[in-house]
Amino acid sequence: MSLVRLIIWSSLIGGWAAFLGWMVAELMLHLWIDHFFVGIAMATLVAIPIGGGICFASGLTNPKLDALAKRLGLGFAGGIFGGLIGAVLGSCIFGGFRQISSAGFIEFGARVIGFTLIGVGIGVGVGLSEGIFERSFNKLRNGLIGGIIGGSMGGLFFGIISLLGGSITSRAFAFVLLGICIGLFIGLAQVILKDAWLTVEAGFRPGRQMILGSDLVTMGTAEKSSLIFIAYGAKGVEPTHLKISKQSDGRYLLEDNQSRTGTLLNGQPVSGATALKDGDAIQFGVNIVRFNERARHGDAPTPPVVAKTAPTPAAIKPQAAPAPPAAKPAPPPPAAKPAPPSAPPKPPPAPKPQEARCPICDKAIVGLPGQRRCAKCFTTF
Repeated sequence: MSLVRLIIWSSLIGGWAAFLGWMVAELMLHLWIDHFFVGIAMATLVAIPIGGGICFASGLTNPKLDALAKRLGLGFAGGIFGGLIGAVLGSCIFGGFRQISSAGFIEFGARVIGFTLIGVGIGVGVGLSEGIFERSFNKLRNGLIGGIIGGSMGGLFFGIISLLGGSITSRAFAFVLLGICIGLFIGLAQVILKDAWLTVEAGFRPGRQMILGSDLVTMGTAEKSSLIFIAYGAKGVEPTHLKISKQSDGRYLLEDNQSRTGTLLNGQPVSGATALKDGDAIQFGVNIVRFNERARHGDAPTPPVVAKTAPTPAAIKPQAAPAPPAAKPAPPPPAAKPAPPSAPPKPPPAPKPQEARCPICDKAIVGLPGQRRCAKCFTTF
């Protein structure tokens, strides 16, 4: 259930619970309706179902039968405690003002104050019940704030309706409006003053929201998990898949419970306890859960920028003049490189033998030795 629906259901259940309490009180006390203590008893009887109904509505964000039954029982106990104290104080103040003066505006103001105290008592009872169940002081604060505002608004409406007369109808309308106002403003206080919350964006029943009121929240398929994922959302999810714990400094840490499929934070695998920041996406199996917080503890602080200033002349220390550099010794002259060896002289070409010529016709003599003859006159030599 979303947080907007939490407010709506808190107001509706508070109104119907007040109507149920009024009906029971009228049936039990109609013969003594004008007695002083009857008003206390009637207000207490109306406060019992209002406390139980509002606590029951708070558990509808993640309904579990055993948890809803515990919330209902604690709400009834808180309604008895807060309603009785508020009714006694309110009746005493109302009776005291009536003894002082019977003027209409004084009686009207006394009714408003008296029912405001009844609303505060119911709010404290609801807050105590929620705080005990979730072990959270913030629940007590939210119940107190919602009870004060809702009780005063309900007391104002009750005072206006009581001017019409003390009939059964007017009392019914007045108590129902008281229950609606208390449920509405307690639900508003829980939503507006929340520190951190989760929103299911994909997987099993998207759109669900859960206020992180306790110090440890678990998610998985087990019935004891704070946020349950079954049916399609159970694919790849173990009974206790992951944990979210609140630290003393207000930060929230995410830790995978050694699951086989693992847990992803913004697409990266989680190894060990990892700090969460506003807007982080937690993925396990087919489910995606968005984490949001109001205080934004996960944001890393920006380091302060230190401006660099020029040093003053007094702060500059005089430095000694640097000593002249020592003269470097002259480098030795480079050794003379030996001349490359000259190539050996080439022998002169052998003279070609002079060609023999015929003494008769002055032509070349050809042929082998002993068979030589002139190439023209064929004279043998």
